[in-house]
Amino acid sequence: MDDSTPGPQERDADRPPAYGQYAGEGYRPPTPPPGPRPAAGPGPGPSGDRVSVGRALGWAWASFARGAGAWIGAMLVVLMIGVAATVLLTPDLRVVLESYDDPDAVLDLVQAGATVTDILLTSLLAVVEIVLGAVLAHGALAATRSGRAAFGDFFALRNVGGIVALGVVNGLLTLLLAFVPLLGPLLRLVIAFFLSAALFYVIDAEQDAVTAMRSSVDLVRRNLGVAVATVVTVVLLGLAGFLLFVVGAFVTVPVAVLTGAFVYRRLVGQQVAPPG
Repeated sequence: MDDSTPGPQERDADRPPAYGQYAGEGYRPPTPPPGPRPAAGPGPGPSGDRVSVGRALGWAWASFARGAGAWIGAMLVVLMIGVAATVLLTPDLRVVLESYDDPDAVLDLVQAGATVTDILLTSLLAVVEIVLGAVLAHGALAATRSGRAAFGDFFALRNVGGIVALGVVNGLLTLLLAFVPLLGPLLRLVIAFFLSAALFYVIDAEQDAVTAMRSSVDLVRRNLGVAVATVVTVVLLGLAGFLLFVVGAFVTVPVAVLTGAFVYRRLVGQQVAPPG
């Protein structure tokens, strides 16, 4: 046998270490080559799978069931303020309510169309809607951290300036698109879709309104399939609640907001607390 032929131990020493092993104190794993990193996609779910709207819906229902009293109380507050703001900022609605027994007056009002004043008041109402939505979003985000929301979580408002600024932007968009014939409502829906996570960013990450809008557009763009499924689920839940004589909204709206908060939390790569 040739003495220069390496023995088994020498051959083993020449091999690179297997995954999870070390060849000695001087060994360092190879440095990955420089280059752009791939864009972050949906984070892994609680069991390692990708974000699932079905899992989000199941978690939302369980979290709501464990904190139903807090959610119903918060919904009552939001509903009362929302109704008062709607009646105050929608003069035509007041006329309809006062003239419910006069069909001709209602018909004349419908045929007259919206005035500039009506559009301005509608834009102001859009600001109020964002602020009220922020109350429910606070509770939903708190539930993702602790498993369920307490009544005080809804009113422990964070980044109020950012919330109001986002509401103002929402109002301005409503105002501008009201003057766009035919395509205005469609554009409003598209914009609302891509900004669906902006309120969560304002509250959770305490971003300013413009940064939150950019973050939302980027998140939705990178996770388009999940975003579409989530928005469709949320809209269907909202419609189902109001079709059930409005009372059903006290269940479906909280579940919808909780579903959105769960998906947001997972898409940004954070864990969600189990319902408790």
